[in-house]
Amino acid sequence: MTRGGPRRQLRALTLMEVIISIAIMVMLMSAMLTFLWRFIDVRRQASRMSEQMLIARSVLEKVASEIRGCVGFDEVRFPMEQGQRLLGDRRSITFLTLALPEKHQFDFYSEFDQPPPAQHDLRQVGYSLWVAEHEVDENGEPIVGGIIRTEKKTLNQFLVDEDDPLDIRNDLWSAELGYLEFRYFDGVEWTTEWNVTQGNSLPQLIQVTVGFGGITQYEMDDEDLSDYPIDDPEFSLGDDQTHPDRYSILIKIVAADKLFGSRIQRIGEQFAAELGVGGLGG
Repeated sequence: MTRGGPRRQLRALTLMEVIISIAIMVMLMSAMLTFLWRFIDVRRQASRMSEQMLIARSVLEKVASEIRGCVGFDEVRFPMEQGQRLLGDRRSITFLTLALPEKHQFDFYSEFDQPPPAQHDLRQVGYSLWVAEHEVDENGEPIVGGIIRTEKKTLNQFLVDEDDPLDIRNDLWSAELGYLEFRYFDGVEWTTEWNVTQGNSLPQLIQVTVGFGGITQYEMDDEDLSDYPIDDPEFSLGDDQTHPDRYSILIKIVAADKLFGSRIQRIGEQFAAELGVGGLGG
């Protein structure tokens, strides 16, 4: 023994212990990195879904606000087909809607100022899905460019600049959106066509669906309606498949006939068409 007491002997790690330690460290680091990458991926997906939801909600709310303002009276003296206030199919819709005056309409003018041209309180607005004609992608599916909004501001006015591009305006809305669908409810049944010509021609409800995944040729050809018929209550609002990239809104038409006159007129026109005679008002 030495004066300082017994000397402590140090033992070095064996090669096996070093290998085991390194292996444990690698496993821990791998688990931490896997968790980190999964967390980043989940956060990225949540961010993308949140962004898509905001875009879809913005578009749907804009469409809904204009459709809710759709007029239902008979005579508007506007050059739509056969005096109709709303024409629609599965991929497009055109309607007359009320619009608030624009900001410059509230400006004050002196007696020497030239006031702007008068504006009508009605607008003809249309929404449709832009699909390239006779072109498909590498998978044979339609090429979609987004949703197009068309607006005509002036109705039967004398002070109209025919060369003004804003009289009829076409805007591409949200090029990210590749799916658009309209469904119409007459008070009893849902349909994908709306073409009532007389009376209060507005449906009771309209369902609008937008999506970020491109529309398929199967859907463009309406073959999905054969598999999921709209007259089946189970599929009235769509098929039973999961579409996480699609968003829908159900719009109640305030100006629609509360006595379901549009349904009576629609059934009458369909019956008259089958018989080859005029409609109820013919």
